[in-house]
Amino acid sequence: MARRSNQPPRKPTKLSGKSGSASWSNGSARRHLPDVRIDRAQDAWAARQFDEAIRLYESALARDPHNAVLLVDVARAYALRYRVDDAERLIELADRLYPADAHLQQMLGRSYVQLQQFDRAIACFERSLTLAPELPERAQILLELARMHERLHQLDAARGCAELALAAAPQLERARWQLGVCKRRLGHADAAEATWLSIIEANRAAPIVIADCWYELAMVRDKQRRFEEAYDALRQAKALLTRAAAPQREDAAAISAVSGRTVAALTLAHCERWVEEAPRLTPLPGGLALLTSHPRSGTTLLEQVLDAHSAVTSADELQVMPEMVYEPLGQYSRPGESVVDTLDRLSPDQLDPLRRTYWSSMEGALRTPLSGRMLLDKNPELTMLLPVVARLFPEMRIVFALRDPRDVVLSCYMQRLPLNAVSVHYLTLESAAEKYARTMRAWLKLRATIRNPWLEVRYEETVADLAGQARRVLEFLGLPWDDAVLDYRRRTEQKHVHSPTYEAVTKPIYASSIGRWRNYARQLEPVQKILQQYIDAFGYEAK
Repeated sequence: MARRSNQPPRKPTKLSGKSGSASWSNGSARRHLPDVRIDRAQDAWAARQFDEAIRLYESALARDPHNAVLLVDVARAYALRYRVDDAERLIELADRLYPADAHLQQMLGRSYVQLQQFDRAIACFERSLTLAPELPERAQILLELARMHERLHQLDAARGCAELALAAAPQLERARWQLGVCKRRLGHADAAEATWLSIIEANRAAPIVIADCWYELAMVRDKQRRFEEAYDALRQAKALLTRAAAPQREDAAAISAVSGRTVAALTLAHCERWVEEAPRLTPLPGGLALLTSHPRSGTTLLEQVLDAHSAVTSADELQVMPEMVYEPLGQYSRPGESVVDTLDRLSPDQLDPLRRTYWSSMEGALRTPLSGRMLLDKNPELTMLLPVVARLFPEMRIVFALRDPRDVVLSCYMQRLPLNAVSVHYLTLESAAEKYARTMRAWLKLRATIRNPWLEVRYEETVADLAGQARRVLEFLGLPWDDAVLDYRRRTEQKHVHSPTYEAVTKPIYASSIGRWRNYARQLEPVQKILQQYIDAFGYEAK
């Protein structure tokens, strides 16, 4: 189970229960339960008092254990707190209680999407259509099915569902966009391009859909080496998204300010003092490693390789560290105190519960015991949280992915991502380069300051010599060689990948992404001065 990874800590999530009641007004699963505890639970959730919110939800559910909406609400709350087994138990109970309710099947399907269990989501959506073929939401359900099948690389099924969605609702332009994606992935680039151009020219779709069409056109044109046209398409997409990006820019500025102050406040004296106190922390029952850097630096490939090792369990872009460790630190902070000051003041007895929460949340999210194993937390957005790692997890080994800065920035700019406080930086090449520079400036300081063991791994060297780099990283992690890491694609085909690059991970290693920036050297020229320090620092060629 996971959430979209390249996001900052989320804002409170609105669950489905209505104010003052949990009700179901359609189908056989009708339930109504006026209960002030549900209002209080919603208020507690909005205030980020998650444990109290769940306690209130559970109390309400105990009074009416067959309430369909409440079952789903509590399940979703569990999932958002990484209690995946508990969430699944309630979803399955709702399914057993009301197997013939088409509307409930939709809710269950969306709950399984939240759990990243796409096969089960597909089964629920299909069941809802079988139970009620004339559902008003039929086209939307078919679109959701197309998206799930495409995510699972079931491209013929995805295309069929997209076509059915359009037949049911010809005005549903998102379904037309999804059909274009299926055509592209099935090798029909010209037909896909025509589909997206038709959406743009009709100008009936929402701006986000039109922006996504431009993104897809950029991808196709890039592969066809039509680089000027690809860049023009990207500019069109960015222009549409920029108009609605003010809230995300505000969030991004606030996050950058706090993280920047945290890194700046950290000193060698802090880290040395924390190392001295480390023996007083209660040991965790397994090994810990963090794979981080900046997005699009090669962390996904390296994570897939290491996860194939028999002693490694990887967490692919879960938000456990920011949500279950960093955010709760706020309860200990004093007015005017920096994050580093708070960390420095806390005793090992106060740190231990956060360490245990991190471990148990990872076990809950991954649904597997981690005792005796190496837990690899892969998240390219955790570099700025390394001061927290240094204090709470001094035993955590840090694998830091490096890639040519120009390729990183270009890739971030070209990647279609949901608009949030991270991706808003990628609306221009300049802001993408500035974000990269802030992250790498922080890393250059942190690698000289933190006492955690660390290892830098170049993407280019991993592509050129997978076995050599895999052996090097395994030795750093204290793990023996395992031939399975070279056959990592076999395992990748059996697991869901959370990264936005889910299309690429099942493909063989390819070198075409190395030096890709040269195709856009003219466009990158204005940001060269921002990146030059890091091109030099990490030993990349100037041209």
